[in-house]
Amino acid sequence: MISFSKKAKNELCRAPLGRGCCQQAEIYAMLLYASVFSHRQIRMTTESPALARRMERLLDRVFGVAAKAALSGSRWVIHITEERTLRTMMTQLGYDYKSYVTYHLNRNMVENDCCTAAFLRGIFLMGGSVAGPDKKSHLEIKCSHQSLCREVVSLMLDHGMEPKVTARRNGNLIYLKNTAAIEELLTRMGAPHAALSIMEAKVEKNLRNRINRQVNCETSNLMKTTDASARQIAAIEQALQAGGIEIYPENLRETVDMRVANPAASLAELAAMFEPPISKPGLNHRLRRIMQISEALLQKEG
Repeated sequence: MISFSKKAKNELCRAPLGRGCCQQAEIYAMLLYASVFSHRQIRMTTESPALARRMERLLDRVFGVAAKAALSGSRWVIHITEERTLRTMMTQLGYDYKSYVTYHLNRNMVENDCCTAAFLRGIFLMGGSVAGPDKKSHLEIKCSHQSLCREVVSLMLDHGMEPKVTARRNGNLIYLKNTAAIEELLTRMGAPHAALSIMEAKVEKNLRNRINRQVNCETSNLMKTTDASARQIAAIEQALQAGGIEIYPENLRETVDMRVANPAASLAELAAMFEPPISKPGLNHRLRRIMQISEALLQKEG
């Protein structure tokens, strides 16, 4: 069964490539997150055939590089080693043709909002994952280089996002746990259906929780009503056995009979049975008086 994260990535792979600047921003992100990105070679790997095809199209559109992904085991690999091609690509991305431990984020590639969205789509496709609607909200992007991680976080902060960062043995992890922020990022990157699935699950969960709270409240109230009724009837019946109906004033005898005859009725239901109906506070006052008389007699008899 395909995971929600893979479904989200497949949706992103179907997103339009957009303008030339956005295409460049997206393939730039993929290169920064590639297995190898240096002046000697570029090696991009993925288990997704859809992503491999998108890489091929972007390399062709942006750099004019007709690279083909080859299947190696369970992964698709794009390997570029030709010096002239590498020099052209590095120059276009704003880098000197030199050896670096890691390439810093070139902000010129992500000046526009649309380019930032494309860039974030690229890094998510290469190193991201998102939890399904049935799980706790969580979206993460792995980042092997600390400096690049800081620069990506800075970019996200500049665009109104509030990611968190945590260290891992193999690098760093940029993550979001706020459901609304995850929905917004998925939509911005080009996966509105994935965002909608999370939103619908959240609405359903909130509705289910509200219903459960309401049911629990009603159950609790019913139990309280039942317990109160049982105590009242028990006290009344014991008092009746000890002294008869005459122990109650005449104006309370109808209430005594009504309470005993309708043990399951709530206060509101019982009040409506009188002719004419009486108010709940009025009935409550009568029952308190009846309980006082009943308990006083039972204490005297006891």
